[in-house]
Amino acid sequence: MKVLGIVAEYNPFHTGHIYHLQKAIELVHPDYTVVVMSSSFVQRGEPAIIDKWQRSKIAVLHGADLVIELPFVATVQSADYFAHYSLLLLHEMGVTDLVFGSESGDVDTFIEIAKAIEENQETYDQYVKDAMQLGLRYPDATNKALSMLLHKEVRTPNDLLGLAYVKEIIHHHYQITPHVIKRTNDYHETQLEAISSATALRKALLKNEDVQAYLPEYVAYQNDHFFSLDEFFEELKYAVLFHHDLSRLHLVEEGLDHRLVKTITQVNSMHDLVEAMSSKRYTKVRIQRMLCHILLNNTKEDVKAAMQIDYIRLLAFNDHGRELIKIRKDQTDFHILTSINQYDHPALAIEKKASLLLSLKDETVYKKEYRSIPYLKKS
Repeated sequence: MKVLGIVAEYNPFHTGHIYHLQKAIELVHPDYTVVVMSSSFVQRGEPAIIDKWQRSKIAVLHGADLVIELPFVATVQSADYFAHYSLLLLHEMGVTDLVFGSESGDVDTFIEIAKAIEENQETYDQYVKDAMQLGLRYPDATNKALSMLLHKEVRTPNDLLGLAYVKEIIHHHYQITPHVIKRTNDYHETQLEAISSATALRKALLKNEDVQAYLPEYVAYQNDHFFSLDEFFEELKYAVLFHHDLSRLHLVEEGLDHRLVKTITQVNSMHDLVEAMSSKRYTKVRIQRMLCHILLNNTKEDVKAAMQIDYIRLLAFNDHGRELIKIRKDQTDFHILTSINQYDHPALAIEKKASLLLSLKDETVYKKEYRSIPYLKKS
């Protein structure tokens, strides 16, 4: 049995994602296709522009058999953590083949680098540590380490994620074969085109531009609230200025707490705050992730407990996907959930907080978190 796995955010789901799904299925010829998808927030430290129920439903309507949730606590993290939990959940669903997009489209290089790191882990880690002590950001530090170890570099976002996926497969000896589809567009292109980037589409949606030609099922959610991190500036300002010890919160490292308190009183928007807080050491995305955890009041202890994930939450599936769920229930020790109320877990508690935060802008979000059951597409 072949099970195709895809890691996605679908923020939002667009024509490029249909292309990727179709090409992945053509490449693997799977019996089942499983997508693990970010929930209410995405990896770059922003709320997903469209809610997870809509995104997962659309994915099933366009080729996925099953969509499962990548929890907030695993999503709003660096690439290594994001990849670790994505592959863990796909492994527990019996995935045999992973297909991802990358700028280079070279899976053999990813495998070569991942094996070299695995065989020289202590040396690689020391190179990374030394580079960070010189003030380099983590992505730059890892590239410096790769350069010293293999005379190679991996710099673009999807290549970095792709390498992280392959490292997980090799480190954990997962029986998963990685495949790469070369990206056909620029991931940060801001102009709409035949296959537009998610960045361009988010920008257009927030400006109320007509993007029906680029978004499948656009009519279904064109009247929904489109979320952005910018609209939570006042809530963040309150959370920062009235918190008695910011250093207890996840990703708030020593010195960042005092700098944040000072800076947030000098700016008037989330954009300006992120610009002011980013530095040679901290990327804008790293700062945004920190701000998300502050908004949710996630302590370091909360996140540590939440990251012991032992459940799979179903978001959407078709009749074919339901067959796979039945098979895996007998083959995994993970709890398979159709409702957030079925299981008491610290990661689900954080998921509830995330939906509560979003409900400040759209009151339906919190209700959906508790009341929604997975979408089922009938044959």
